[in-house]
Amino acid sequence: MSLTEAQLKARDGKLTASRVACLMTGDETKIMNLWREMVGDPAFIADDLSGVWPVRLGEATEALNLSWYERKTGRALTRKGEVVVCPRAEWAASTLDGWDAAVPAVIECKHVGGYEARDVVLARYQPQLHWQMICTGAKQAVLSVIEGAKEPALEVVDFDESYAAELWTRAERFMACVRDLVEPVTLAPVAAPVKAEKIYDMRESNAWAAHAADWLAHKEAAGKFDKAAKEIKGLTPADAAKAHGHGIAVSRNKAGALSIKAKEA
Repeated sequence: MSLTEAQLKARDGKLTASRVACLMTGDETKIMNLWREMVGDPAFIADDLSGVWPVRLGEATEALNLSWYERKTGRALTRKGEVVVCPRAEWAASTLDGWDAAVPAVIECKHVGGYEARDVVLARYQPQLHWQMICTGAKQAVLSVIEGAKEPALEVVDFDESYAAELWTRAERFMACVRDLVEPVTLAPVAAPVKAEKIYDMRESNAWAAHAADWLAHKEAAGKFDKAAKEIKGLTPADAAKAHGHGIAVSRNKAGALSIKAKEA
């Protein structure tokens, strides 16, 4: 959703989560534009996002995204739209889409085209998510991302100490350039942290053990079943509405698909 006048006032003069990505990607053009904005350079012209469809779409779907999170998790979100000033520095702030106190975690909503791998999307928003965690003190963030027209997917991001430390160091140096009216230096890009694979040992689960035994016992039989079904359907005459024999019956529906069921003698 678009920021209110009160939110804009609370964010004024502060380095916010939506602005810090360029410090980690090393994008010189965006860093200079951000510096000009922060120092009040009269030559700075703010981007007009009112006609940028992806931005407007994200604004339009944010409320639905948040309500869907609540519906799916059964947990009410709080702090929607709150501007949080970082206790470490008054120049650092973050505007929250939502907060899940049960985790606890910041909730960030995004709407993307759905043509990129999830890892690419996660990497793009790591600076923003980590800045929000720095400002709130949270150790986790949840990215609720709509890909195209799909139901929002939830990606939990754990706080990465080294990545956050580098982000904060770069932010401090940048704000020193703002304070001293010195143009920022070129920054090398920093790779976003890769989501760690979680591996669980289920040997202590009795239910897991029982189902694993059944799976192993019937794996070969299941393969034979699938192969037999394929062969039977292949043997069924192309013009047959039904075929039967040896305890089974094959039926063809209006769409031409075949199904097999047991038939009593």
